[in-house]
Amino acid sequence: MSHRGPDGSRTYEDIDIGLVHTRLSIIDLTESGNQPLYNEDSSLVLVCNGEIYNYQAVRKELQEKGHEFRSHSDCEVILHLYEEYKGVPEKVLERLTGMFAFALWDTKKEILLIARDRLGIKPLYYSRKGDTFIFSSEIRPIVNCGLVDTTTDHTSIYEYLLTGSVPAPNTIYNEVKCLEPGYYAIVRDSRMNTMQYWDIPIRDGNEWKSEEAVLEATTALLKQVVRDHLVADVPVGTFLSAGVDSSLITAMAVEVHPGIHSFTASFPGEPEDEGVIAASSAKKLRTTHHSYEIKGDFFNDISEQFRYMDQPFAISSALSLGRISLLARKDVKVVLSGDGGDELFGGYTRHAQPAVPGFLKYIPAGMQDNALKIGARLTGKQSLAQLRNNLKIPPAQTFFDRTIVSRPEWALACLNPDIARKVDTQRYMKRLKFFFDRTEGADMLSRVLYTDMKTTLVDEMLTKCDRMTMRNGIEGRVPLLDHRMVEMAFSIPSAYKRQGDTGKVPLRKMLARYLGNDLAFRQKTGFNSPLKQWLQSDPATYGYAQQWVNSAGDIPFLNKEITGATADNIKDARQTEVFGLVCLAHFYGRKEA
Repeated sequence: MSHRGPDGSRTYEDIDIGLVHTRLSIIDLTESGNQPLYNEDSSLVLVCNGEIYNYQAVRKELQEKGHEFRSHSDCEVILHLYEEYKGVPEKVLERLTGMFAFALWDTKKEILLIARDRLGIKPLYYSRKGDTFIFSSEIRPIVNCGLVDTTTDHTSIYEYLLTGSVPAPNTIYNEVKCLEPGYYAIVRDSRMNTMQYWDIPIRDGNEWKSEEAVLEATTALLKQVVRDHLVADVPVGTFLSAGVDSSLITAMAVEVHPGIHSFTASFPGEPEDEGVIAASSAKKLRTTHHSYEIKGDFFNDISEQFRYMDQPFAISSALSLGRISLLARKDVKVVLSGDGGDELFGGYTRHAQPAVPGFLKYIPAGMQDNALKIGARLTGKQSLAQLRNNLKIPPAQTFFDRTIVSRPEWALACLNPDIARKVDTQRYMKRLKFFFDRTEGADMLSRVLYTDMKTTLVDEMLTKCDRMTMRNGIEGRVPLLDHRMVEMAFSIPSAYKRQGDTGKVPLRKMLARYLGNDLAFRQKTGFNSPLKQWLQSDPATYGYAQQWVNSAGDIPFLNKEITGATADNIKDARQTEVFGLVCLAHFYGRKEA
């Protein structure tokens, strides 16, 4: 775990428990800030990964009530909140604003409280078997400890091939799970009780009287959140792309820290290159700007950058993020990212709702199917029959179709036929349906965004941000996913978020005030890479991919015939499928490599 905490480590051991912490020093750089942390009489012991942004106000309040602090660590407030609220987890957690995964051992009650932040910014994995309970910020320490059965969950492998990541709460190991965002667990003896303490609230939005009111309130809150996220005892920077979200976060950060360091990845000469626009924004905002240029050989450092990936992970932008994190580490220790803007304000193409003819609003929902059926029969119009079919598609199915990165038939065929027959191909769909069912009654965009926040955001974006920053010894912070921003965003009517083909309307209008309409309303490009083009034109990229896709055939649970066919056809294969097999081969082959 030293890559997550290169600045030191300490342990706590008692008869029934051991706690281990490796530290990345951000706040209170002195010895007193090292963890585990203790309360006044050492009856409570804490290890925590993350940051508590409102710790100063909470600390002051607790000191006024008589609590004595041993350090200036932001995390120590958790111990004293637990004392103040007599061990009631919900009361402790509702007072915390931040990103965190922590474990608190109560020596008197002999109970362990573990908790994960509301949005899942920080990871927390566990394995429970008999009277043994093991947990960690990453999976590798759990599977390497020798106390856990490491048999593979083949359904997770299928879901990985389908989506590019392993969907929570499962992992690629049958006996290892993750604690879901907004949950805590109490472990006592051999019993584990898990509870949800927070969920994304979807409100009707009636409190918002105008678009201007939304813009002003959202701007004021985001400025405060960015200010809170800049608190650190070490240098802080930002990731800056050509996108709306990172540009806006950087613009607001500059108001607090003029000349702040900004970092971008560029692919000179490629359509995906954001370097020129990012440099232009940096010049206008007067940041101290740094660019990591990638000109070919896409995979040249994948072994090093993905070295600490504890599960197969095939989101190609993770490589770029790892490279600029390594660049950022030379100048800063904390970096603010723009993650979350799309999921909060409907920025992805998949958030566009299918056009529905205006006449349907005059037909009660329960009668629309019959009306379209009769209309198609009488008029012979295929468009009415197609509309009828479209209206019948469950929203979870539509979400599934728009978010998967590989073909289901290909993902299943990649598995050994004997294993493929045992895979639960509906498990991920059931999870999506669960979240859509939970939001029934809300408008469709809100339901889609809620499901995005619970699935792809955590499994892909936040996993990418956490692993690639922590792997390179820096802390990634995501102001847009502060729970105060999330609660406000989900109170805003969808009509104010997405208008026609334009998503993230409030964020774009905020950014226009800083950098003008041309940047604020440019077509979304995303944090992409030119992997598809380089597989066609760059010999190093092509050769590396072919070698590793071929080697994927040696993984026992894969179908060598399918992986071989993909290797032989790399230039015409889907880049997501190629990258998925490269990363899978790396994960299972790195011990021998």
